[in-house]
Order: sequence, then C-alpha cells, then structure tokens
Amino acid sequence: MKRFLMLLPIVLVGGLYLNWHLTPPSHDRDWREDYSRLPTVVRTAEGFRIENIRDWDYAEDGTVTRKDWITRDIVPESLTQAYFLVEPFGGHEAIAHTMLVFAFENGEAFVASIEARREVGEAYSAPKAAILPIFEYMFVWTTERDMYGNSEFLADDRLFLYPLSIPLTQQKAVLRAMIEETAEIQVAPRWYNTLFSNCTNVLARTVNKIAPDAVPFDKAWYLTGYADEFLYREGFLANGQSFEAAQDAALISPLIREMYGIADARTFSHAFRARLAEN
Repeated sequence: MKRFLMLLPIVLVGGLYLNWHLTPPSHDRDWREDYSRLPTVVRTAEGFRIENIRDWDYAEDGTVTRKDWITRDIVPESLTQAYFLVEPFGGHEAIAHTMLVFAFENGEAFVASIEARREVGEAYSAPKAAILPIFEYMFVWTTERDMYGNSEFLADDRLFLYPLSIPLTQQKAVLRAMIEETAEIQVAPRWYNTLFSNCTNVLARTVNKIAPDAVPFDKAWYLTGYADEFLYREGFLANGQSFEAAQDAALISPLIREMYGIADARTFSHAFRARLAEN
C-alpha cells in the first residue's frame, strides 16, 4: 500500500500527460455563435487579408443587436500604433484578459485576442482548463468597437488601453507575427491551457518567435492580471511616469460609453483615437 501511494502521483501526472497528447484538438465542433467562425488569413501583395473578423453591436444591457462578420485587407506598413489592452475580471488583481489592438492610417483598428473556444452550452472553467484538454484556443479578431462593446456591456468589465512604446518597426513585426500565428492555427488546432497556453503567454511566445527573449519569463505569464505592470517595467509601455499614473491614464471605459453611439466601426475608431490624443 505504501508503495502504491508513492506511485500514485506519478500515475496521475502520467495519465494527465497522456490525455493531453493523445486527445487531438479539433476545429470541428458545435461552436457557440461568437466562436463559430475561425479567422482565416490569405497573403496579398501588400500584406494579408483576414476573413471572419467579428463586428457585432451590443446594447448597454449586453444584448447583441447586430451580428456581422467582415473581411479586411491588413497592410502592416500602414500601422500607426499598437496597444496592449487589459480587461480585469473575477474580482482579483491577478486575473485579467489581455489583448492587442492595432490602429491603421485609414482610421480602422482591430483587436487580436487569444480565447478559449467554447461549444454551445459550454462554460469556461480556468481550473479544469489547467489540467484537462477541454478547450481549443483561437485568435479572435474583431473591430475595436466590437471588443470594447463586448467587454464593457456584455461582460461588464473595465478596460485599460496602453500604447506600446517600442519602435513602430517592431510594432509592425508584432502585427505580422500575430497574423501568421492566426494562419498557423487555421491549419492546426491547438489546446488552450490556463497555465501554459493562455491569453498572455501565447502572445509573449509569439513575440519571442521573432525576437528571442524579447518578452522575458515572468509570473505575469500565468498571473495575467500583472501583465501590464510587467510590460511597464520592461519598457514596452509608456515611461516617464509611475505605473499607477500610466494605469489611470489607460482607463478607457468612460470614453467607450461616451462614444459607443458612433455605429460605424471605422468612424468610431478614428474618433476614439482623436479623443485619446486630446488627453
């Protein structure tokens, strides 16, 4: 019995390891509507064409009032600014969802978000997703207006938007890397894992593919609510002030509610960026 008890942890860990590696992820499931369309990428002469970009409308009570999916040509050379977007949730400072926002010369802006892809009737469970292969992950691409409305009205979460302070050439490289990673997932589905393949560390590893060790390992890879403070310390976000001041300046929730009445996504992003420049 004593030997069995000593071997039990090894057996359990081995069983979990085999479960992850022998259970194949799939794109072919009964997906919830907001995860039903996998973004697809096609190379163009100047950049990329992304299909199935979500562009939904949300009422203030969280009701979805319009459901559109759009296709856009993305030209990395026309990028004007990339941002790190943080959505705290769960009532604990260590928990947050992190995303990237890309704004372009023509006024459009799009959000890239790593998310656990859920099936109809399936609820997200961070503890289960840490030990069992129950969710695939996907890059969700949306218009800026869609994601802000989704977070502010549907999820009732606050949003913090930080401009990246790295050179624009590097921001463009990050954009290309995110699109190329989207294309890879299009071909080969992958498992989501709360600890090892989450919204933050997938983004970090994607950046590190183009510049090894550019994003150093940190607790924020797992405790994602600390990601903005970590990137601030590393110089990825605006310097010259305290992190607390940068965080206060990054809060955009009041501005979202003020400007959400602008229905066209491009017009919204253009006007939103103009208001940010005033602050």
